[in-house]
Amino acid sequence: MKLLLKYKNTLILFAIIATLSSCVEEIPLESEGFEDVIVIEGTITNELKQHQIKLSQAFAIDTAGPNPLSGANIKVTGNSEYIFEETEPGIYISRDSFAAQTGVNYQLNILTNGEEYESAPMQLPGTSSIGELEANRIDYRGENGVAITLNNHTSNGSAIYYRYEYIETFKFNANYFKVNDLILVDGEPVEVPKQKEEYTCYRSNDSQEILLATTNSLSEDRVNDLLIKFIPSDDPSLSNRYSLLVKQFVISRDAYAYYEILKELSGSDNLFSQSQPGFFAGNISNINDPEEKVIGYFDISSVSTKRTYFNYEDFYDPESIRPRFVSFARCEETLPDISTLISQIEQNLVRWSSTTPSGGIQVVPRSCVDCTVFGTNEKPEFWED
Repeated sequence: MKLLLKYKNTLILFAIIATLSSCVEEIPLESEGFEDVIVIEGTITNELKQHQIKLSQAFAIDTAGPNPLSGANIKVTGNSEYIFEETEPGIYISRDSFAAQTGVNYQLNILTNGEEYESAPMQLPGTSSIGELEANRIDYRGENGVAITLNNHTSNGSAIYYRYEYIETFKFNANYFKVNDLILVDGEPVEVPKQKEEYTCYRSNDSQEILLATTNSLSEDRVNDLLIKFIPSDDPSLSNRYSLLVKQFVISRDAYAYYEILKELSGSDNLFSQSQPGFFAGNISNINDPEEKVIGYFDISSVSTKRTYFNYEDFYDPESIRPRFVSFARCEETLPDISTLISQIEQNLVRWSSTTPSGGIQVVPRSCVDCTVFGTNEKPEFWED
């Protein structure tokens, strides 16, 4: 299927990008001629689970963000009919768990604001499993860091096009471990033993970029050494223990073409990656008004997942200074007067650092001691040390 790209106001957008690239002067971003376009996101996989469909309206550059679309009636038909219910604005979850089956046509149907939208019928493509994830320290584009690459194993010849997502989770420590806290008792600062875990935390981040691969031009249906994630050596995610969960989607040729266009328009270097960059057609249309612009793609995919772990000392000197969220230069002790200290405690700005021989309380910024500023002190259920 040849996808149609109708890029509205292209010259204006490129002119703004060129201007921003050449100077730092702020300019107003206007969305003259902006059209409200429905955005539909949904992927049904061969995983037995409750699946999700997201509805929103595209938003102009000069607005706060996407507008969730509520109150829709959504169903997916296949070997049965699956009803989706709205769990939060714009998020619809299937009432029952189900898994896409081979040889079955699946179709998305949406009723909203008096309009009916329908996707093209889609079938589950071939299957493929992730063979291995490898982490290696390399120099990449002039920067040292750790690269995670993927190799897969194709189960049948129809698995040619792939899309990838990942979730990175890492364990990290605050700059300093302190044994005491400061609290206010009757309005006065009081030193007490540490109230909660603030030294060791965990943080998870979802992938934002669009990762694609194809073996269409290769003699073998096998993805080799695909770069999934590069982590610079000064990134705090490397400072202790790191984990990456990769999800591989086997997709159709049409879905691959759609995501390629999406990647071109909303790549990580595109200023407008989180706004409306233009219009490009997917496989969803208004039944009664085929000319209406609809953004989105309803996809049926087989999925494979794999997780890898590594530690800082696997690639770097364990005695070296590890990367941190806050530089040590910003963590100098201060000795505030009593009124300032009370105000800082009330605003949760500082943590106890030490006590002077005369009884004065020295403090450091909260972010130097409390790792929950950047993550959670709750260990993930899947985590392995």
